[in-house]
Amino acid sequence: MSKLKLVVLPILAVLIAGCGNSGTDTPSTSEVFVPPTPTPDLLPTEDDLRDRFEGTVTEPYDLLIGTCFNQYTYLDRNDLPAQLTTAVGCSRQHNAQIYAIIIHPAAAATPYPNEKTLNEWGQAQCYKQFEPFVGEVYEKSQLDIGMITPSRSDWEGEDKRRQISCFVHSYEGLLIIGDMRNIGL
Repeated sequence: MSKLKLVVLPILAVLIAGCGNSGTDTPSTSEVFVPPTPTPDLLPTEDDLRDRFEGTVTEPYDLLIGTCFNQYTYLDRNDLPAQLTTAVGCSRQHNAQIYAIIIHPAAAATPYPNEKTLNEWGQAQCYKQFEPFVGEVYEKSQLDIGMITPSRSDWEGEDKRRQISCFVHSYEGLLIIGDMRNIGL
């Protein structure tokens, strides 16, 4: 009978340890969010940045749903702020992830709406798509909504861009590790 007790106790210990799971597969915030490396007060130049960026340089409008990306700000040759966007694998640290692409219904001949109107329309559309992608309502989420919207020159230019790309990012400015699809955070 003492041999039976010795076998049952380890099995019970394993079963009890397995019961500690709260039933949720939601990762902890320390598994998802990482503080960014401190940036210098002065913006780097594009040449300086090339040694430090991670991922494949891409146009923001070429990012597809599910793509994780980084955006870097630097000073161009005229000492004006410019941005560089890179696509990265979601398992690597990144700034954001595209979760929806919305096409504004305006006809090609429609003049550019003011920036505020376009942003309000885009924000409303991105808000509707947030919960289905993240798996949590926006108001309870630890993620925030961002958008890539067409500029006046994009809107009125040859391509007549009407695309608004919705992305999730940390509202605290932290880097993200992993795919945010159905994360429930």
